[in-house]
Amino acid sequence: MKIAVDHLTEYRYERPVNFGEHSVYLRPRESQTIHVESFELACRPEGKVRWVRDCFNNVVAVVSFGLDEATFLSFDCRMTFDVSEENPFDFILEGRASEFPFGYDDRERSALRPYLEPEESERWRVLDWAREVLGDPSKPRETISFLTDLNLAINRRIAYERRDDEGTQTPNETLERGRGACRDMAELFVATSRHLGLAARFVSGYLYEPPRPDGSAAFNVAAGSMHAWAEVYLPGAGWRGFDPTNGLLTNHQFLPAAVASRPEWVSPIQGQYFHPGEVMSQMHVSLNIEGR
Repeated sequence: MKIAVDHLTEYRYERPVNFGEHSVYLRPRESQTIHVESFELACRPEGKVRWVRDCFNNVVAVVSFGLDEATFLSFDCRMTFDVSEENPFDFILEGRASEFPFGYDDRERSALRPYLEPEESERWRVLDWAREVLGDPSKPRETISFLTDLNLAINRRIAYERRDDEGTQTPNETLERGRGACRDMAELFVATSRHLGLAARFVSGYLYEPPRPDGSAAFNVAAGSMHAWAEVYLPGAGWRGFDPTNGLLTNHQFLPAAVASRPEWVSPIQGQYFHPGEVMSQMHVSLNIEGR
């Protein structure tokens, strides 16, 4: 299957400003199912692009701009992928991980430490909620069934809302409001998993859904837009994706662009602009995802 993504992000400023370096986390991570055939990045004003791998092994475009001032800034990404179909349940857990709760071995704990550390300030609120929706977490249960129940609990109890403002709600805020964007639901899944002793990380990427023959609306919420979900490390299966926004295990239609232990570290575009006074700005995003 071929998938093409055209992603344009534009910023407008009320007066000329200077730009610092910007880091662009939009090139999807390759895997056994995803091959990047082409990736083009055009910037206005024109910038010098260098590619780096960050500490999470994400491929990041770092863009440096000159000293000239401008009232606009844009990043136009055009990419195509060759994607193989994947059954999200096609994996085998190690025997020790077949039932939850389970423990990681010494090597895993050493490598997974950043993904096991929860925010202690939110521990009791999150654990109380987990007990309410999942029952006693110390009672042995089949691992995938347990994680699927957590995924569905967030999907059913937290209402989806599109939020264009920056930042991610804390898990406590999401639970108190009963609403959140995909990134808020993913962060709640990550936090709950960590409080229960599971290594989890935050994922930013794209979600593609083929058009329906009858022209009806997409089944998956947030299809055709930047999306966020969570991954849990399971011995024998590796990192497996869970999308609480849609209540699904992720498959080949989920195209991860970046992963990290915290959501703010994988914001799609990160950078600064400079001006001696206050400057109002506006952002516009245009995103098209289609199969070919």
